[in-house]
Amino acid sequence: MSLIKYVPFLCLIVVWLLPGLPSQVAMGQDSNLEKALKIQPKHTDIDFDTPTGAELEKCKIESAKPRFGESGWVVIDHNGRVIRKFIDKNKDTHLDQWSYYKDGIEVYRDIDSNFDQKADQYRWLGTAGVRWGIDRDQDGDIDSWKMISAEEVSYEVVQAIKNRDPARFIRLLIDDDEIESLGVAGSQATEINRRADQARSRFAEFAKDQSVISKDSTWIHFGGIRPGLIPAGTDGAKSDVMFYDSVTAVVDNGGRQHGQIAIGTLIKVGDAWKVIDLPEPIVEGKAVRNGALFLQASHSNVASTDDVGTQANMSSTSQELFRQYEEIDEAIQKASGAELAKLHDKRARLLTELIEASTTDEDRSNWVRQMSDMVSGAYQTGEYDDGIKFLQDAIKKFKQDEIDTSDIAYAEYRLITAYFSRQVDEASRDELDKVQEAFMSKLEDYVKVHPKSQHAPDAMMQLGLSAEFAGEFNDAEDWYGRIASDFANSPMAKKATGAKTRLNSEGKRIAFSGTAVDGRKFDLTNAKDKVVLIQYWATWCEPCKNDLSIIKRMYEKYRRQGFVVVSVSLDNSKEELQQFLQQNQLPWIHLFEEGGLDSPLADQLGISLVPTMLLIGADGKVIDRNITAIDLDRQLSRQFRDQDDE
Repeated sequence: MSLIKYVPFLCLIVVWLLPGLPSQVAMGQDSNLEKALKIQPKHTDIDFDTPTGAELEKCKIESAKPRFGESGWVVIDHNGRVIRKFIDKNKDTHLDQWSYYKDGIEVYRDIDSNFDQKADQYRWLGTAGVRWGIDRDQDGDIDSWKMISAEEVSYEVVQAIKNRDPARFIRLLIDDDEIESLGVAGSQATEINRRADQARSRFAEFAKDQSVISKDSTWIHFGGIRPGLIPAGTDGAKSDVMFYDSVTAVVDNGGRQHGQIAIGTLIKVGDAWKVIDLPEPIVEGKAVRNGALFLQASHSNVASTDDVGTQANMSSTSQELFRQYEEIDEAIQKASGAELAKLHDKRARLLTELIEASTTDEDRSNWVRQMSDMVSGAYQTGEYDDGIKFLQDAIKKFKQDEIDTSDIAYAEYRLITAYFSRQVDEASRDELDKVQEAFMSKLEDYVKVHPKSQHAPDAMMQLGLSAEFAGEFNDAEDWYGRIASDFANSPMAKKATGAKTRLNSEGKRIAFSGTAVDGRKFDLTNAKDKVVLIQYWATWCEPCKNDLSIIKRMYEKYRRQGFVVVSVSLDNSKEELQQFLQQNQLPWIHLFEEGGLDSPLADQLGISLVPTMLLIGADGKVIDRNITAIDLDRQLSRQFRDQDDE
């Protein structure tokens, strides 16, 4: 845990024109406000604040510069919260980002990424989800998903069926290039292709003929136990393959009995989950044709009264509990204060009843984990202060009832992380060290009790990072080593191996390569006889951007003597990086690969925090594995002086 100090600075506020609005906000403000609120998002399935009546009269429009440091306008509601933000990212006096807010949180954004005054990207944010759509021809329709969760995929499938929209469904389907990128070989690759082709050709007919989803249907629930993972190297897979098998979607049919659609197998490609199967209605007593692809027969795909997780197949007791659960869940979205805490408590107790009413291990596991997530999340956000005590008592009962130890481990990890997240947020600066120490102690205890749990690698990584930041490098290396050896097939193993390499790198040669944002390839072995700075950074990291001005001066001072800079962006979006580079002249190579802090570039040297910089000498050996910008001039002067002496 570290605190970053932000240095305040003075800036000139430039008068900027919002199309259709006068430049002087104070003149005709009501007219400006009316025009601003008439601007609507390109997509309609968004719940955002739109004030009316007396609340509207208290709204105001003002420059975005003081709040956000960007050119544009914001609309402020009667509570002083932002409800709209319209920004000119490239300072050409044209809007290129339109943001909409709910309860003070940005929930949706239209983006003009190529600055031609037409939106070409759409992002759902905050409490609205994580969807990120790309509109290449700028016609308002999404052409592909850059990011979408498994839950949102199930929602999109339902919407495609509801509206008989094959294009909406096909953009969710995995394509040939994506199948190839996974490296899945043999019969599995053939089966994925077969299913995807069938889904593509038959969807329109299916949507027309099915009777489960109507124009009145509303998506309400994602049915899936937990994701699975096939590690890289299995049957020729080039990388880890993450998947859900036997996914379903539950819909509310306008007050009639809930319906279910089998969506089948989902596969994660980059930041987007992909469909491979043609949807099927779930009808009692009828088998679903497309069964589990990766984990065959993990559970029956025959809908029965005891099937897991979806209301139409539950026992009558579970159905009633699920109905009450839905009502509480809906009420929580509208409640606040003491009433919200009561509802969270009521939902938590109802979830324990669903756990007890479960008739299969998978069903019970699903509810245990959902209860753990919801209770810990509500406590962490301050909506349910009694959540920690409730979760502690629930875990004691799980142990008494001899519930699967993997589910107990899951609940305990949620308890630890939620509790200490609140502790860190609420601690004074003087208390932070004690909180951090207690957190690490709990994580150590957790790893001792649950050394093979799914969260053990994450706990070990945090222990390793804490030891590294404290200068306890041997301990850090031990933790990273345990991850690499005990969880060799986990995604965390690559980062742990990279971190161990970095810790031991000084005085040694290291392997490092990557792809630049413009598509060029870089390999450290090609920088022979050069002094190389590898700078890990991101556009969202203010200290990193402060370092850039120093690095640029050093580059101009020493580049003729053989100084090379390689910047490695750990941004989640290539577009955000490209926009930054367009506005800032940084004349050296910039590497970028999808994944941010979890990208292959970050994993190579085990980077979990930016800024991090390594300086490599002309002999190819690492001089300093954690150099700071202020030390660059001294080190570079020494390196090139030594070269001259030779």
